[in-house]
Amino acid sequence: MKIITTLLLILCCFNIFSQTAEVHLQNGIAKHNQQDYKGAIKDYEKAIKVNPNYKEAYFNRGTCALAMRNFKLAMSDFDKTIELDPKFIKAYYNRTITFVSQGQYLEALPDIDKTIELDATYPNALSLRGQIRAHNGDKKGACEDFAAAKQNGDKKADEYLNQFCGNEQLPGESLMLNWPENENWKIGSSQENGQTVMLQLIHADETLENWTEIGTMMSIIGAKNIPMDKAMNLMFEQAKLNAPKAKLTFIEKDESAKYPWIIFTIESPNFKNDKRPESQLWYIIQGKDALYSNFRAIKQATISEELKEKWVKFFKTGQIIYK
Repeated sequence: MKIITTLLLILCCFNIFSQTAEVHLQNGIAKHNQQDYKGAIKDYEKAIKVNPNYKEAYFNRGTCALAMRNFKLAMSDFDKTIELDPKFIKAYYNRTITFVSQGQYLEALPDIDKTIELDATYPNALSLRGQIRAHNGDKKGACEDFAAAKQNGDKKADEYLNQFCGNEQLPGESLMLNWPENENWKIGSSQENGQTVMLQLIHADETLENWTEIGTMMSIIGAKNIPMDKAMNLMFEQAKLNAPKAKLTFIEKDESAKYPWIIFTIESPNFKNDKRPESQLWYIIQGKDALYSNFRAIKQATISEELKEKWVKFFKTGQIIYK
């Protein structure tokens, strides 16, 4: 009878131990979902104190730490989670994010590789590895990942293919422009409205509300046989609606090329609703199925000759391709 009583007491204590750790975890999750990361971390710490091997508590605490940009704690918690469970796929993925958030792309690669090894369809994993590979200079591997991500139904894959792979994935006709990887471009916005598709690109550390340089690629499907001078003047007339003092400068064109093109600048000292200047260098090219209108811009009243030369050289690498 004493033995049975002792066993029952041990079992009872074990159940109380487990329930207490679980209660702390659930309390933490409730605060976590309300973005009370500090409060959630305190509850996860209580769960860990009760059960030092509670992998879910370590993982969740690490996730909160990552959201607060406490990378040291986040890394330590994801390390511990993986130590307790080498197949904890979310920990590998979040440890990848921790590396990427610190600009450590080479260090991030093994963890995202492991994530994909454990589950090749894990949400966003292929697209994330594609971005990491692109940052590491492996464009071919990056484009392969983005293409595979698209096949898996990743809705962002097309944007990454546009950004890093020069529209190579698009069926039919498209314009291929390889935006320099060392300039750290990213998709700022992607819009599609009937016959028009537009991408805006900004630098990785900037936003659409606060940028120093921006790139725009616009495809006008079905626009054919447009004279280049007409296309240029149309863009200038549109610019003057908001910037009456805008200045147009023609640079170069080739109407006899297989795909006619024109390059020009529109430099505006200010706008009706914005006193800041903006200067754009445009590259418009006529395909068989669409008109491709592109520009790069800076927030300056004029574009220096050095920058003009650089941007003209860049745009001349553009190619109309078919797939």
